[in-house]
Amino acid sequence: MRIQVLCFATARDLLGTARLDLEVEAGATVEMALEVIAVRSPAIRPLLDTLRVALDEEFVSRSDVLQPGSTLALLPPVSGG
Repeated sequence: MRIQVLCFATARDLLGTARLDLEVEAGATVEMALEVIAVRSPAIRPLLDTLRVALDEEFVSRSDVLQPGSTLALLPPVSGG
């Protein structure tokens, strides 16, 4: 099934894009989608443990199941001063 991934801040920089289409198997969880992304783009792997993820504009756990057409947002921690 196909989902859309929105990438913000450091995630966007590491993946080289603000948006990507991702093919995952039916019944895939958020965690499984993150692993597919990491396999495609290993540079993001160190960031995975600190990412917040939102599914269809709501923060979710990594065990939540994706639905066809879902939008997954990758939100790295923010720092500033």
